[in-house]
Formats: sequence, structure tokens, C-alpha cells
Amino acid sequence: MRPRLSLFSASVLTVVLAYLFIQVVIPYASMWIADRPSPVTVPAALTVIYMLLVFIGLYIYITISEENVREFLQPILEFLRGGETGVRAGLRLGLLALVPLLVGWITYDRLAPKVQSLTGIRIQHPTIPGQYEKLINPYRNPTDDLVKQFQQQEGLDGIGLEEARKRLVGTALAEGRALYQKNCRVCHGSKADGSGPMAVGFRLRPANFRDPGTIATVVEAYAFWRISEGGRGLPNESSPWDSAMPRWKEELTEAEIWKIILAEYELADVEPRKPEKLE
Repeated sequence: MRPRLSLFSASVLTVVLAYLFIQVVIPYASMWIADRPSPVTVPAALTVIYMLLVFIGLYIYITISEENVREFLQPILEFLRGGETGVRAGLRLGLLALVPLLVGWITYDRLAPKVQSLTGIRIQHPTIPGQYEKLINPYRNPTDDLVKQFQQQEGLDGIGLEEARKRLVGTALAEGRALYQKNCRVCHGSKADGSGPMAVGFRLRPANFRDPGTIATVVEAYAFWRISEGGRGLPNESSPWDSAMPRWKEELTEAEIWKIILAEYELADVEPRKPEKLE
């Protein structure tokens, strides 16, 4: 007959397994369900909430009877009382010595003065790389060739070019809205105000596109660069940027990104900045 785990050991094992489930199983399961190329990290705020629920459940179970309380406390009291000899006595002494040393080290590390490098001058919008600078959203003002291609695909040869152009923009906008809600809403919010359900899990909240100081101040090529390259594509100057933006070019096509940009400006009720023309 197998020896039964003590209530204390079972509680510790439950906490460890719950943490591993949150940090390993959920990210990889989300990656498989959402068909993404990398695990979907659980935000720190959700991890804290889930672990609190685990601790509350264990507390309720342990304190539901005096017998459970005694069983849970028994190994703790035996450890504190001592009485072991040999290796177990050495382990006990080492662990008891480690606790104050660890507390002291954490306290010292937080309070001791540190030599820090000078803070770099932060800039709101880093310089756009040259390969993105001259890009134009093909769905903002579609070219005649793109409109004719759309007419052929949709069987709209019987309508005029301008009417087909309006339909193309409307179709691209509708697809962009759907793509935005699927990929961007969880962080930037359904109204593009930076209040998505996962926004509270980030140290730096996602951008509020309704703020006139965000996407309204940049050209669409700049938005395309930021979405395509994500936080990893930001330059080293004035880092760290604290950006959790994924590199969407690994999951979305260029056409899909342009459609999302079209929808973002429409949802935020702002217009993109127009590129300056040198005379």
C-alpha cells in the first residue's frame, strides 16, 4: 500500500502544479487553440489572481476541520521543534539560517545605493526605418489597377470604377475591423482606447489610439512599421521601450496589416498624418 501524502506536502504540490499549469500549460494550449507560432504568455495580473484562488481554496479546505489543521501543521511544528540527528539536523539548521540571510540580502539589495547610468533622452516616436518610410496604405485611396483587380475578383464589371473603389474601401474596412477585434482588441480595446481585457496585465498600458498624441501624429507607414516589427523591432536608442507589441508580420500578411490600420483610424475617429511634400 502506497504511503499517503501528508496534507502539508499535498498543499505544496498543489501550489507548484497550479503555477506550472498557468505558466506552461495555458500558454502552449492557447498557442495551439489560437494557431499562433509562439506561446501566449499569461499576464502577471492574471497569474496573481489565479494563484490567489488556489491559496483561498487550500485555506478553506485546510481550515474546514480541526483534524485538517492539525495534520497540516504537524510537519511544520516537528521541523521547528527539531530533535533530528545527522543529515536531517544539518538540513534543518541550514534552512533556518537561510531564511534570515535571504531576507537580509533582499533588504540590502533594495536599500543599498546603486550606481546607475544616466537616463537617456526619451523620444515618443523613434525614427522610422528607411524601408518603411515611403510605404502607402493601398486601401486608403486604391489605385485604378487595384480597383480593377477587385472588380475582376468580385465579378463587378458592370459597375463604374468609382463605385467599385468605394466598395473596395468598404470591404477592406470591414475586414480590418474583424482582424482588429480578433488580434488587437484584447490589448487596445474594442474602441481602440487602450482598455482591452488584458491591458491591466502590462506595466505600460497599451496605446490609446483615441488620444490625439498617438496614431493621429504619425503617417500610416509608421503605424505599419510598428505593427509589423512590434516591440522587438524598436531601435536601441532611448531603450528600454517597455513595449509588449508582438511582431505581427510573423502572423499577418501585409494586406491584413494595412486593413487593420484602416480600421484603427476609423475606430479611433482620427485621421492619419499626411506625408509632407518637399517643394
